[in-house]
Amino acid sequence: MYDKFLKQVLLDKSFYELSSVVNIIDNIYIDRKISSNICDIIRQHGNCAFIVADVNTAALLNKVVFNTFKNFIILQKYCASQTLVELITEKSQDADILVSFGSGTINDLCKYVSYITNKNYISFPTAPSMNGYSSSNASITFSGGNKKSLKAHLPKAIYIDVDIIVNAPRRLIVSGFADFICRSTVQADWLLSHLLLGNEYTELPFLISKASEDALLEEYLGIVARDEHSIMILMQALLLSGLGMFIVGGSQSASQGEHMIANTMEILQNDMSFFHGEFIGVSVVTMECLQRRILRQMPKLYPTLINYDNIKEHFREQHIEEFCDILTAKFIDQQKADHLNSLICDKWSYIVDMVYKKTLSHVSIRDMLVNIGCPYKPEHIGWDFNKYSRAVEFAFITRERFTFLDIAHHARLPVVEHI
Repeated sequence: MYDKFLKQVLLDKSFYELSSVVNIIDNIYIDRKISSNICDIIRQHGNCAFIVADVNTAALLNKVVFNTFKNFIILQKYCASQTLVELITEKSQDADILVSFGSGTINDLCKYVSYITNKNYISFPTAPSMNGYSSSNASITFSGGNKKSLKAHLPKAIYIDVDIIVNAPRRLIVSGFADFICRSTVQADWLLSHLLLGNEYTELPFLISKASEDALLEEYLGIVARDEHSIMILMQALLLSGLGMFIVGGSQSASQGEHMIANTMEILQNDMSFFHGEFIGVSVVTMECLQRRILRQMPKLYPTLINYDNIKEHFREQHIEEFCDILTAKFIDQQKADHLNSLICDKWSYIVDMVYKKTLSHVSIRDMLVNIGCPYKPEHIGWDFNKYSRAVEFAFITRERFTFLDIAHHARLPVVEHI
């Protein structure tokens, strides 16, 4: 029914040779009222299942389900924390398969727990809120709010109930759009590191979701009007974006500078009132503006200004060692700055042309987010402008990836001018 873009991938010879991609698409089931048959579906995959849900998603299921299978229902506000990983691991030790019934956080917990305990898991997404349902990475938060993208595995099968997805909370749907549409700034950053530094890069994860992205750009307003067709295009786009990460073997195709900013905000704010995609809405607009500013005029780079003392002043103790190590790896002295400036001089026109060709240079991500009511300014997620402007200057040292954030710091350009 709503698997047009997924099936198109199966017909493309570029992807058909990727047997694992074909296999997961063959095991994505999309239909109405799937959750009403959840007991029978679970029994197809294991004899002793363990269901993980939260108080909101559990309300979507008949109580018979929870009387039939062992389960863990999360009652309070939560994130995919190491504490919950340990708790679910302990409670599910007798299970032969885990069942995720929820959106991003529940899925990450089941994905990671099943991976470290060498079990399968199946996923019943309850919202088109993020692209991790079909990826083999799990985003886990450690003490102090330090979020890591960890190696995990794909679900054995994904079951998508159209009625549940279309009626998901509006904020989750909007968050999913932000998490997908940042593809543009992600590709710009990844392409920059490839063309300037020679870092590994592939078009495959972007090609796999291109048709669904084009369709979504035509119909994105429908996602807030509860248009079933539009929301299911978004769901497919997110699934294909997740498969892109699986193809790459990491999150490079879905997480670059905008996620570094968002993760910095989550570390410093430590507030679970906002969804990940809402942070991304703000950070992707920042990156879109920054990238366009830098592309308009060839930058000149100077040595790194941030030092270890700055990191100690800005971040909590549990982050200092990691971020200092990243700073050491990324540190640019005068000699390296001169070398990079020589490369920029030779390659900048080509880099600009390629980035514009591969990104949404003809539309404004900001305008789209405004139109669907997604947060796009720091004050929309509880930050004042000055605090946000200061925080994003440190985002480039939170991950080793080279992005336009690195260019901004070393060209002495503010990350944020106006939003």
